[in-house]
Amino acid sequence: MLLIAVILYVAIAFALQTVRVDGESMVGTLQNQDLLLASKISYDFGGNPQRGDIVILIPPADPSQDFIKRVIGVPGDVIEIDGDHTPTQVLIKPGGKGAFQVLNEPYLPQPWTTLKYCCTPSGMATTSSPQPLTIPAGDYFVMGDNRNFSSDSRVFGLVPRKNILAKAILRIWPLDHFGGLGAGPILEPVSTTALAIPALGIAAFEAWRWRRRRMRRSAAARTAPPGPDPLS
Repeated sequence: MLLIAVILYVAIAFALQTVRVDGESMVGTLQNQDLLLASKISYDFGGNPQRGDIVILIPPADPSQDFIKRVIGVPGDVIEIDGDHTPTQVLIKPGGKGAFQVLNEPYLPQPWTTLKYCCTPSGMATTSSPQPLTIPAGDYFVMGDNRNFSSDSRVFGLVPRKNILAKAILRIWPLDHFGGLGAGPILEPVSTTALAIPALGIAAFEAWRWRRRRMRRSAAARTAPPGPDPLS
């Protein structure tokens, strides 16, 4: 029985770890000092991080500490962040195919107003305009849910697969919030409403120009001097 207990302990210690949340970057889903249970083997048997997973990772800029973030973009995705929209839109072509889709993220705690354009070739935020990025094989784009207070891929760039250590699967403290970590993001088609408004404006402008030309021609015809008498 003692041997079985030791084996079980080692197996559990190898497969799982507890993680203490430190900071506000995941507020909306996780609170400062929440205690989580994370699986260290979720990605060790042929699986890879998926969009929406909350993961423990080593940031490329500071290997001395662990961060907890949400996976937003996976290898092969084309990703773009457009702050010209309200709210800011994360646009993704899953696997780089098809049209852009909007990432619907109901867990965000507040409007997102900082670092709202992306991405440079390394995955970091741009200054004032959206730029699409194809995520290379083996790299991931991650962000905190509290976008205004998160140091994430917008700051330190894409995260290599080897830097992702575990997947958070359960909150175990505080007890009144014990349970799963909520639903993830959903990809939705880009709304055609925003596209229809400019199109309608262009159509109205062209109709106005056409009517104005007709009015000018009519006015010119009324004021033109009479031509020669065809019978003279």
